[in-house]
Amino acid sequence: MSHNQFQFIGNLTRDVEVKHSDSGNSRAIFDLAVNRVWRNASGEKQEQADFFRIKAFNVLAENAGKYLGKGSKVFVQGRIEPTKFEKDGKTEYSIDFIAEGIEYLDTKPPKGK
Repeated sequence: MSHNQFQFIGNLTRDVEVKHSDSGNSRAIFDLAVNRVWRNASGEKQEQADFFRIKAFNVLAENAGKYLGKGSKVFVQGRIEPTKFEKDGKTEYSIDFIAEGIEYLDTKPPKGK
């Protein structure tokens, strides 16, 4: 059995950026800050933010671009996709987080909308 899925609850660190291809498809990119909270060995509360770049496509991308601005709180679930590309003659590897669902928990309108 295999499983490839992520689930994040966090806040957008900037407005969603939507781009359209010549074929009519849409792609949205947004950055999500996800807080981690734990207690250290002394029992003191510790907190750290992790940042993830999320990609969404087509209808999901269009709706995110319309309704989600910096500071919006969302629940995002989707799949993790490894990528490989050439940069300066070297092979680089990266991880993409592809949204398959976005639940709007507390929205802030994008600037200019």
